Amino acid sequence: MTIAVQPNAPRGADLLAALPLAARGTPVAYLDATRRTLRALMERPDLLDGLTLERRPGGYARNLLFGGGGISVWAMVWSPGARTSVHDHHCSCCFGVWRGAIREVWFRPISESEAVATADATRPQGYVACMMPTGPNLHQIVNPGAEEAISIHVYGFDHAVHASSVHREYRVVAA
Repeated sequence: MTIAVQPNAPRGADLLAALPLAARGTPVAYLDATRRTLRALMERPDLLDGLTLERRPGGYARNLLFGGGGISVWAMVWSPGARTSVHDHHCSCCFGVWRGAIREVWFRPISESEAVATADATRPQGYVACMMPTGPNLHQIVNPGAEEAISIHVYGFDHAVHASSVHREYRVVAA
């Protein structure tokens, strides 16, 4: 198994290196290990010190921090107002809010390509969430604030095989 820790690996890279082994266990054990790892990373104010992270004014940028063993870890840098499409995942999806706050909006599919909003919540700094692709798990992430936000995402996919964790995108329709 090849583990690729990026040259600008975060200070918690030692914690991330244990995740591929956890991914070979049961889904519940993997999610528990990932949740614990993300919680530990969220408590590290120096986590991204010294790293050069890409930023996209008006949008968000994905920065690969770690990859290997069927796991990829990304730092997402969210400009104010940035948002993802409404989407679901082909793999496990866990994230923690490292800086700022993000809003997560949940959706219910009404067809193969359309969805309606069902709930939303603002996720504060330190918040951690994990889910398996038992679907449908449709959501959208938005930076509602006036300041940049950063989240750390752990996905159950090999970044060298898949370009992203997104399985399908949906168009929002009125309920």
